[in-house]
Amino acid sequence: MAQVPDLRIKKQPTQGRAKATVEALLDSAAQLLASEGYAAVSTNRVAERAGVSIGSLYEYFPNKQALIAEALARALREVVGETTAGLREALALPDQPRAGIDHWMRAMVAAMEKRDALLRAALREVPFLWQIRELRELSDMLQQVAQEGRLKSSRVVHFEDPEASTWLLMSMVWSAILQTVLYRPSHLSRERLVHTLVDMVLKLL
Repeated sequence: MAQVPDLRIKKQPTQGRAKATVEALLDSAAQLLASEGYAAVSTNRVAERAGVSIGSLYEYFPNKQALIAEALARALREVVGETTAGLREALALPDQPRAGIDHWMRAMVAAMEKRDALLRAALREVPFLWQIRELRELSDMLQQVAQEGRLKSSRVVHFEDPEASTWLLMSMVWSAILQTVLYRPSHLSRERLVHTLVDMVLKLL
């Protein structure tokens, strides 16, 4: 059985300078993974690109795998944060549910597109991807966001079984958005797919 790499950060930075160092290292790791792939990432290259000494890197990260895991975890937390913010903006719009659903779908697409190269490389090449806690929890976090939206829009959206319907709908929508951003056929534009997805969701409500 293959040994599981240590994916834990050694210690969390507390001071401003230390936080900036860790952020620079995570930026560097994410950029290398997105542009050149998993095999091209090394602790030496990450440190050099970030302008950080290799000793400082090892103060926080035990290996390349932990660096990549934390860079991806950070990206996933950002996706959830932006998706949540997009929902709250959507709920404040007039013309519900169409305007709200359209806004939220586009917020999710935008959050993914900002990180499309990184996420594509992660899904294709990172061997320990599913050991990253944030990825395993991503579906649950998105479902919580969707349930929040369902509760706040209950006046205009009605389901026979609200909890089950929201879970299924969110699962289908997230899968469609992932495919749209990362694996969209060249003859289908993003706008065409998003517009069609919004229409399909509205028909299910």
